[in-house]
Amino acid sequence: MRTLLLSSLLLVIVAGCGDTRRQSIQGTVKLDGQPLPAGSIRFVPTQGAEGPSAGAEIVDGKFQVPKATGTFAGTFQVQVTASRPAQTLMRNPETGQMVRGLEQYIPARYNRQTELTAEVRAGEENDFTFELHSR
Repeated sequence: MRTLLLSSLLLVIVAGCGDTRRQSIQGTVKLDGQPLPAGSIRFVPTQGAEGPSAGAEIVDGKFQVPKATGTFAGTFQVQVTASRPAQTLMRNPETGQMVRGLEQYIPARYNRQTELTAEVRAGEENDFTFELHSR
């Protein structure tokens, strides 16, 4: 009987170990009015916000961060990045060959120097739309 009681208690403790503070996040990213074909989005806690960062791939303008890997509730800086083949060729330092690298085409004000924020709320849908402009 004692073993059964201890086993039941352990099962309750283990079942409760998942972090229920995490929130799912989803939404849309548009660049100049069109869905961003491909890229990535990252939610980084602002100063004073608690919890982990979270991110997802953007496909056809849509992204989804599942609850299991989501953020806690709070205010987050949002960083959006996307790359495409560069307009100019550059020399590969290892081979000396001219190659076409990748360039970040989302303006810095949406990633390295982001102006975007999102308020993630506990128990809510947390569906965001980000309208970016290339100029």
